[in-house]
Amino acid sequence: MFCLLCFATALTGQKSLEGTWEGTMTIGGIYSDEGLPMQLYLTSDKGKVKGRSYVQLPDGSTLRMDLEGNAYRDGSIWLVETAFAGDEFNERLPKFNRKYQIIFKDDLWNAELQGYWQEIKEEIFDPSRRRGRMTLTKRKVKGV
Repeated sequence: MFCLLCFATALTGQKSLEGTWEGTMTIGGIYSDEGLPMQLYLTSDKGKVKGRSYVQLPDGSTLRMDLEGNAYRDGSIWLVETAFAGDEFNERLPKFNRKYQIIFKDDLWNAELQGYWQEIKEEIFDPSRRRGRMTLTKRKVKGV
C-alpha cells in the first residue's frame, strides 16, 4: 500500500506543459550560437496549445507573438505564430512569422522544451528561409 501511495504522489508531481518557460532562441541559422532571451507562456486543453512568446531584442525592446498549435502524445508540439508585433526598425530580426517544432521533455525535476523554429515562406525549401533552435526550462515557482 505504501508503494502505491508513493507512486500516486510521484504522478501528481509531474511537470505539465502549461506555464512559463524561459531560455534562448538562436538566430543566424540552426548551427549558430548567437541567441536571444526568450519566454513562452503556454496553456493547453485536449491537445490544443495556445500561448504567447516574448523575445528580448539587443536594443532592449521585446517582440510579442501569439501562438496556436497542437501537442501530441509522443511529447512533440507544433506551434505557429498567429499574431506578430515586431520592431520595424530592427534590421537584425526582420518581420516574418515562424512555426515551431518542439519536444516536451517531461522530467520530474528539470522539464525542458527543445526544438526548432523556421520562417514561414511559400517556397518550403527556399535556402534563404531563416531557421534556428530554442531551449527553454520551466520557470520555478518560488515557495514550491
